[in-house]
Amino acid sequence: MRFTVFGGVSARTGDRTTEFGPTRLGALLGVLLVDAGRVVSADELVERVLGDAPPPRARAMMQTWLTRLRHSLPGLVERDGAGYRVRVDPLEIDLHLFRHLVRTGRTTEALALAGRPLLSTLDTPWARQQRAGFADELLAARLDHVDARLAQDEHSALVPELQALAAERPLDERIAAQLIEALHGSGRAAEALRHFEIVRARLAAELGAEPSRHLATLHRRLQTASAPRQLPAAPKPFTGRALELAELDREPNGVVVITGTGGVGKTSLAVHWAHRVAARFPDGQLYVNLHGFGPSGAAVSPGDALLRFLSALDVPRAQVPHDLAGQSALLRDALADKRVLMLLDNATDADQIEPLLPRTPNAHVVITSRTTLHPAHSHALPLGLLPPDDARELLAARIGHDRARAEPDAVDTVVRRCARLPLALAVAGARAATQPEFPLATLADELADLDAFADDDDVTADLRSVFSHSCKALSPAALRLFRLLGLMPGSDISLAGAASLAGLDERETGTLLAELARANLLDEPEPGRFTCHDLLRDYAAELALAGERDEALHRLLDHLALTSVEAAVAYTPSRRRPATPEPAAGVVVHRFGTHEEALAWLMAEHPALMAAMPHGTATQTWLMGWSLADALDRQARYRDLLTSQQLAVAAVEQLDDADGLGRTLINLGRSLSRMRRPDEATAALHRAFDVYEGDPAGQAGVLLNIAMLTPDDRIAEALEHTRRGLALFEECGDSYGQANALTGLAWGHAKLGEYARTVEYAERAMRMWRAMDHLIGQAEAWDNLGMGHLGLGEHAKAAEAFTRSSEMFRLGGDLAHEAGAHEQLGDTHAAAGDAEPAREAWRKAVELRTEAGLPTDLVRAKLQAEGE
Repeated sequence: MRFTVFGGVSARTGDRTTEFGPTRLGALLGVLLVDAGRVVSADELVERVLGDAPPPRARAMMQTWLTRLRHSLPGLVERDGAGYRVRVDPLEIDLHLFRHLVRTGRTTEALALAGRPLLSTLDTPWARQQRAGFADELLAARLDHVDARLAQDEHSALVPELQALAAERPLDERIAAQLIEALHGSGRAAEALRHFEIVRARLAAELGAEPSRHLATLHRRLQTASAPRQLPAAPKPFTGRALELAELDREPNGVVVITGTGGVGKTSLAVHWAHRVAARFPDGQLYVNLHGFGPSGAAVSPGDALLRFLSALDVPRAQVPHDLAGQSALLRDALADKRVLMLLDNATDADQIEPLLPRTPNAHVVITSRTTLHPAHSHALPLGLLPPDDARELLAARIGHDRARAEPDAVDTVVRRCARLPLALAVAGARAATQPEFPLATLADELADLDAFADDDDVTADLRSVFSHSCKALSPAALRLFRLLGLMPGSDISLAGAASLAGLDERETGTLLAELARANLLDEPEPGRFTCHDLLRDYAAELALAGERDEALHRLLDHLALTSVEAAVAYTPSRRRPATPEPAAGVVVHRFGTHEEALAWLMAEHPALMAAMPHGTATQTWLMGWSLADALDRQARYRDLLTSQQLAVAAVEQLDDADGLGRTLINLGRSLSRMRRPDEATAALHRAFDVYEGDPAGQAGVLLNIAMLTPDDRIAEALEHTRRGLALFEECGDSYGQANALTGLAWGHAKLGEYARTVEYAERAMRMWRAMDHLIGQAEAWDNLGMGHLGLGEHAKAAEAFTRSSEMFRLGGDLAHEAGAHEQLGDTHAAAGDAEPAREAWRKAVELRTEAGLPTDLVRAKLQAEGE
């Protein structure tokens, strides 16, 4: 027989289950089962079942219930002295089985048992005390289970559960430590470190205590682990360059520029040395491939490189200035006291690298370039061909030392005919390694036409001969894919992009990419993304057949355009999907399940999309621009935002699509505004208004955008634009647009101090947002109601509104606005003379602004003014 005390009390024999429900009999059985194995006195039974104020004749009533229980379950309850106990194996009772499973480390099974409250049908002081005590047991088991899952690298899956637990128990340091570890293990190092600061501030404010030793130790460990480690994998094999390595060792701080011809091994030397000395730079290693000599449009701009570095250094996006000079200064500030190594690979000119140089005492910069660069206070390190012995060793490491020793003359011939260039030796060695049964002399004979390599002045051009030799060993399908990869507009490509380029499925394409990688014609620097040396890529492009070029490139651009639309809609579901053409045959179009997946794809493909836009059809180009608009805006990549929208406008102007042109002009106006070009932004929006002639909803949307771009000192003008937009939305029956306009009117009237109007418009907007079940819209309406009621001196109503606003912004995942609602809630309490609730709300605002990476100075000033 098995018994249940989680939820209602029940007994099960075979297939038969007896549910006792909220009866005295069930309560009595539950009390005995909880204490299975020990005697419970008659007085204890009375108190536990009937409470601490039992009715008269309670003991007689208890005897009656015991008799009935014995008849219902013969042999279960026995008299023992002055009390009673149940005769049952404790492991037949779910509560005791739970405890056994926890003790033996089987927390998954234990937690599956405890899905309902203990003795949920019994409401006496004793039962409530038992439930409270078991809640602590259950929490401990949950946290044990979390520890086990963390050990199995389930970090990302655990973050939502731990965030909810941390919100319920903000001072529990074990939960805090687990959340910090889960965030860090999910690649969210900045959030992990910010959560530690939040917990430390709470402990100090509420308990006057410092974090525990365990939490402080974890913080120190994560601080070290969070230092950026951006170096690509160390080259293997790497041989020689002893003199150059020694020279790099002699320059511990400053700027070193490694120069040399293409394929001579500049990057390999720099990366090998960087790994060798990484411990000398405990605050991290920063790396960017600037693609200075890649295809047109693939070069990384200084602004993009700065954003990558600032992100790696956990600088909050909200603190990053819009201009290049400001970003450069911020990088210097972030590195001011850090010992870091920065590797700027494949730079093209001084304009590309100057904004990236930190010029701080402990930062060391290594630059590689084919051109001679002369940054201030730099040291030049020219790199020539490999010495003969080093070249032989590199080839031997690739083909096997025994094979090299067996044919030394053939090794010398291959080395000479590869001009001692590491790239040529790597490609030729890969060919030999894939055919171990062939004599090496055969390879040397096949390279017989490469004697031009002896002319050091033209070694880069003659690399084509080595590449040609290696391509001969490829399967026809792999050779075709190699030719097509030379057409990719960006610096790298995804598996889906390569499949679309080739018009093949992803599985077959993956097999061909692996073949190219084995031939050393392709690299996979990170899972699922592929690239190759720019000299190999140029050679591949030369091989592409005239009949296949246009169709292949069209397929790739179709993949980028159509997948980017899917990502954009998943990233911002409220955006209206544009009309899209059917994909060409062989094009892979991915779809996305979550906002996070969509953003990750857009940012991974952002360089490729930017490089592809000038090469697309008018439809492809404007779709890519439309898709990038929100992500680039929210990620503060304003220069790329402006460029993409300029290209998109030029493309959509070629189409008979007034709506597409209007939408793109709105995005262009937004991007010009972000770049602080207000007159041009206004001109773009006015043009969009004209384009939407005869389309009231389109014109209304433009008017709301004009209102948003209107400076705060011209609020009345912004309100007029918003009122005109509202009238147009009402004319065409657009409820979403009306609610947006009413929200804007409520906010504008609050700025003017017209608080009664604020409340009026906010209440109208609220009704519409509720009808649409639009969470963020309701949050904004509550926020506006709070401002209105606060301005009218209605403090209780304002506090309620800001509280509701903060709750909805939290559910919507908008930390910045949630923080703003808490700050205004504090302002409301302060205006009402309630100092402690005001401080509590402001502390929460500081916590949220810290978590969101926003400045906290103004809120802290309010706390200090209140004596904190």
